[in-house]
Amino acid sequence: MPSRTSGDRFPLLLYSHVVGRSRAPALLLTVLLLGLWTLVRMQLVAWPPRPSGPWLLAGGLASLLFLVLAWIAPRLAYVQPRRDHLLVRTPIYRMKISYRRVVNTRPVDLARMFPPSSIRGSDRWLLRSFYGRTALGVDLRGLPLSKFTLRLFFHRLFLAADGTGLVLVVRDWMALSNQLSSLVDTWRSSQQVRPRGPGIGAAAILDDER
Repeated sequence: MPSRTSGDRFPLLLYSHVVGRSRAPALLLTVLLLGLWTLVRMQLVAWPPRPSGPWLLAGGLASLLFLVLAWIAPRLAYVQPRRDHLLVRTPIYRMKISYRRVVNTRPVDLARMFPPSSIRGSDRWLLRSFYGRTALGVDLRGLPLSKFTLRLFFHRLFLAADGTGLVLVVRDWMALSNQLSSLVDTWRSSQQVRPRGPGIGAAAILDDER
């Protein structure tokens, strides 16, 4: 581990794949809108009419911004074990899962968790490059947010289909599992009440209870 209080950052491969699908449409839309804006501005085409120029420019710049975000976003999407919580981060949301919620970790065969015959076509297309890969399942006592809210920030395949928990698709699930288990064990040990030996004075007891 890079430090005593945190583990490595493991990129979320499924998130990166989802975002990566939007790059080509965003690039095409950017070229189309900015290209039309240029032609209208130079009066080389009769349609669209010249007053539509500002709207074409605004749409082209918005598409360009989305394209840049689509390239940067995968670098900002990762999972990292911390001292007292598991951090799951995307560019627009940081979810902290207290170790009090963690029950255990386990290897997950994605083809068994999400059988191709039981999921929608778009999900099947998304997972086809990950079938045969092992992910890390993190079983939880409860989700930090409702499923509806979580799906606003994460893909539905991020949630376990066989219980309450997460499915983390990373390059090295064993390393993530080892780091997470180690930090969870360390945190649980720190939460245990230390036994008081004989002869401890009242002042020491009060200090422990603060």
